[in-house]
Amino acid sequence: MSVTSNALLRHITIDACLRDTAHKYTLQDLIAACTRAVKENSKTRLKDNFSVSTRTVQLDLQMMRDKKKGYNAPIVVYEQKYYKYSDPTYSIGNANVKQTTLTPLSELTETLERYSGMAGMESLEGAVELIRECLENKVNGSFQKIRRQKNPKASGGAFLDVVKDAVLHRRVLSLSYVDDKSNIREIIFYPLYLTTYQMRWFCLGYVDGREGIQVVQTDCVTSYSYAILPFPPNYRFNAEEYFADIIGITHPAEKKEDIHLNVQGVMARYLIQNPLHPSQKLTGKSDDGSCTFRISVIPNDEFFRWYYENHPYVRIESPKLLADSAANYIRNVVADLPSPMTEDLRPKKEKEKEKDSRKKKKQHPDVEEDLFSSLF
Repeated sequence: MSVTSNALLRHITIDACLRDTAHKYTLQDLIAACTRAVKENSKTRLKDNFSVSTRTVQLDLQMMRDKKKGYNAPIVVYEQKYYKYSDPTYSIGNANVKQTTLTPLSELTETLERYSGMAGMESLEGAVELIRECLENKVNGSFQKIRRQKNPKASGGAFLDVVKDAVLHRRVLSLSYVDDKSNIREIIFYPLYLTTYQMRWFCLGYVDGREGIQVVQTDCVTSYSYAILPFPPNYRFNAEEYFADIIGITHPAEKKEDIHLNVQGVMARYLIQNPLHPSQKLTGKSDDGSCTFRISVIPNDEFFRWYYENHPYVRIESPKLLADSAANYIRNVVADLPSPMTEDLRPKKEKEKEKDSRKKKKQHPDVEEDLFSSLF
């Protein structure tokens, strides 16, 4: 194991000890812990009497405290004997990564990028892009700016790279794009965050003249130019807060609701294995395999789209207003369908009555149907 790897391993080990509030670690305890870690992770067998030196651990503690070269760790000594963090929530894993620390990874990325252009090495392109985006996010601040789902073939359109660059470097864009009604729109856009959802790329940010975060589908952008406008320093985006209470990407200005769903058949088993939202709870299970779930979300367009696509295997039990609204929408859609498509949507009793009638007619083909029986 290299000297650099040993140092990082010792820092991680010391960090774990100082975060362990159940034990008190002296300098000798830290030395013993670092020695065990180095022995366990060494590629070559070390001597039985091998030990990390006292001086080495003291320098590690000093380096971890250092604000410029280290992690600015709040390490304190209490009772002149034991080491711990003054902030119990601190960890070097949460510390900001400095540009100097990222230099070796940047050099590796450039090497991989050169190899990705060779025949048979095209698959490296995805890895290079992911590493580069991670580096740019770290260098440009603590807030994540690009989120990628496991979807390498997501559609982003011809101007995805332009939007991505604007997000990372906070550049204002003048965009022309096609909206949901196929109209061409012209906007001044301040892009803050880029994400994929259901095989497409979306950019979230502010638009001149509109309130709140707006969503732009990148493959709907038809042209762009850079606006000569400053990017307001107060324009920030917290992805964790934004996505916490929604399914998908749109965030309506409404309150979160506890939605109770009755789910049947295979769909119930699917939701148990693949929760619709982190807040999902299984609240009941029937003998026929149907389940009831509770999710706490803001009902947005993506939620309703998922609901309509999976109806009638999924039904909203409460809140009643939401259930009635969804049911009315489905009834209106069904009413507009051609009759052959709605034939199987008739009430069960009506279909059974017609089935019995056809059965009787087959059993007694010579008996003429009384056309006036329904009048008496």
